[in-house]
Amino acid sequence: MVSLSRRFAFAFLLLVALPTVIVSVALSRLYVSALYTTLSRQTEATAEQVSRSVQSEIDSASILAASLLHDDDLRSQIEAYAAASGAAKLSAYSMIDAKISSFLIYSNRNGAVEIFLKDGSSYYDSNNPNIRSLPAFGTTLFAEAKSTPNKVSILDTLVGPAGNVGQKNILSVAVCPERGPETALEAILVMTRVPFFDELAARAGPGGDIVIFGKGGAPLLSSLGPELASALAPLIAKSRDRGSFRELRAGGRRWLATSASIDSASWEVAFLADMSSISERIARYSWYLFPALAVIALLSFAFVKIFFASVAAPIRALTAGMGRVGKGDYAVRANSAGIAELEALTQGFNSMVGEIESLIADREERERERLAAELEALRYQINPHFVANTLNSIRLMARAAKAEAIATMSGDLMRVLADSYSGSSSLVALSRELENVKSYIAIMKIRFGKRLDVAFDIEAEAEGCLSLRMILQPIVENCILHGFGGAEETSARGSFPGRGRIGISARVEEGDSPAARAPERGVRVLAGRSLVIEVSDDGAGMDESRLASLFEDDARRNGLYRIGIANVRKRIELNFGEPYGLSIRSRPGEGTVVNYRLPVMERIEAESGAPRTADA
Repeated sequence: MVSLSRRFAFAFLLLVALPTVIVSVALSRLYVSALYTTLSRQTEATAEQVSRSVQSEIDSASILAASLLHDDDLRSQIEAYAAASGAAKLSAYSMIDAKISSFLIYSNRNGAVEIFLKDGSSYYDSNNPNIRSLPAFGTTLFAEAKSTPNKVSILDTLVGPAGNVGQKNILSVAVCPERGPETALEAILVMTRVPFFDELAARAGPGGDIVIFGKGGAPLLSSLGPELASALAPLIAKSRDRGSFRELRAGGRRWLATSASIDSASWEVAFLADMSSISERIARYSWYLFPALAVIALLSFAFVKIFFASVAAPIRALTAGMGRVGKGDYAVRANSAGIAELEALTQGFNSMVGEIESLIADREERERERLAAELEALRYQINPHFVANTLNSIRLMARAAKAEAIATMSGDLMRVLADSYSGSSSLVALSRELENVKSYIAIMKIRFGKRLDVAFDIEAEAEGCLSLRMILQPIVENCILHGFGGAEETSARGSFPGRGRIGISARVEEGDSPAARAPERGVRVLAGRSLVIEVSDDGAGMDESRLASLFEDDARRNGLYRIGIANVRKRIELNFGEPYGLSIRSRPGEGTVVNYRLPVMERIEAESGAPRTADA
C-alpha cells in the first residue's frame, strides 16, 4: 500500500515539477529578449520622470524669481534702498531683508537671493550660509537674462555662479526688469539648493546612471566620473531620436542609453545602463535557474505541502487560537477543517473556550457584586461618625436651653440624614451635595455662631456634574472640628478659639484625563474633563507626620475623625482609580487644603437616550 506522502510526491512530480522544468527552459530563452524590452520601457519612464522632476524644480525657482520681480512692495523697498543713505538706508535694508526672508519661508526653498542695482551695489540674503554672493553683476552667465527682460533665465550651471563652500547642486535663475531710467533695479538672482539633485548624483549602480547635460553639451550633473560623462556628451548630442533606447560605446564600456529634454532650460537628461550589468543579470539568472530546478525535483519526492495545507494548517489555526485565548481573547472560535479526524478537536476547542468565557463572566459578575457591597459598606461607614458628632452638638445646645436653635438644628440634621440614606444610587448632583453641606453648616453655625465663616465659589457648569454621595460633608466637618484648635478643645468650650474661615470651590477642568469606568449603569464618563473640588481652611494645620497618618489603616487611631477622609479617598479609588483621588496640603499654623478630582459624569435617559448631568 502506497503511503499518502509518496502518492502526493508522485502527483507533484508528474503534474507540477516536470511541467515547471519544461516551461523554465523555454522561458529562459525568452527572458533575454524580454529583458531588453522591459529595460527599455523602464529607462524611458525613468528618464521622463527625472526630466519632469527637474522641470518642477526649475519651475519652482522661476516662480520665486518672478514673484520677487513683480512684487510691488519689494520693488518700492528696493527703490527706497537705492535712493536712501545713512539710517534710512539701513531701515530700507531691513525691510527688504524681512520681505526676502518671508518669500524664502513661504516657498519652502533653501537658498539665497541677490538683488543687483544699477549703481553697482547689491543686496544679498540667504538661509543657507554655504551659498556665496556675487561680487558684481556682469558675468556672461547673465547674458540671456539681460537680453530677455521680465523673463526668467535658467543659468547653465549647478555649482552656483559664485562658487560654493562644500555644497553642490545649486539651481540658479536670474530675471531682469525692463531697462529704463525710472528703476534702480538691475537684476534679481535666485540660487536654491536642490536635494533631489543629490539623489541623482548618488544613483550610480546596477540600477542605471543619470547625466544632465547643459546647453553647450557639457555635463552639469552626473553619477559617473567627470571624464566618462564628458566622453558621453558628444554621443548623446549626435543622437536625434530622443527617448529611444540605443547602444553607445565610451570609456571602453558599452551603454544602453535613453534621454529626455528639459525644454525650459535647454538641458538634456540621459539615463545610462551598463551592458555588462545586464549581461551579469542574464548569467545570474542562468545560475539560479538550474539549482532551482534541482530543488523542485527534490521537493517532488518530499511533497508534504498538500499534507500541510490539509492537516497542519488547521492545527496551526487551533494553536494560534489557543495563543489568543492565553492573551485573554475568549471570543475566538476555530473554523471547521472539513477533516473528520480534526472535527472532534475543533469542537472540543470551541467548547472549552466557551466554558472559559462563561466562567470568566461569572467571576467578573461576582467581583462587581463584591465591589458594590464594599462601596455600600464604605458609604454607610460615615454615618455613625457623623451622627455621634451631631448628637454631641445637640447635647451642648440643650445645656444652653435654646429651644428654637435646637429645633432648627434638628431640622437640618434630618435633611442631612435623609440625603445620606435616601436613594440606591451612589451618585448625586453636586448641587444637591452642596445643599447637604449648607444644612450641615447651618447646624455648625448654631453651635459656633458668627465665629464660623464659609464662602462658596462654584462654577455653574460644575453644579450639574455628578459626584459621589456624601464626600463633601466629611471634609467640611474635619475642617470645622479639627482645623481650628482640635475637636476636644472645641467640644469642651462650645466655641471657636478665634474666627474660622472655610472656602469651598468647584470647577470643571479640560485635560487629557482618561475615561474611567462608570460606577453604575445609566451613567457616562466624559474623557478629557475633570471635576475638581477644593475645601480650604485657615485653621491650625498639620505637620507631615499627622498628615501621613490620616490615610493609615490603623485600628488604634484616635476616635473616628479619620474615617471621613479615609472613606472619601477609598470610595474615589474604588470607583475610578488613577489619576482621580484625594490630596491634602497642610502646614502647621497655615491651614489645610483638601483637593479631590473626579471624572465628569452625566446620566443617560433610559427612554430618549438624551444625556443629563443632574439627578431628578
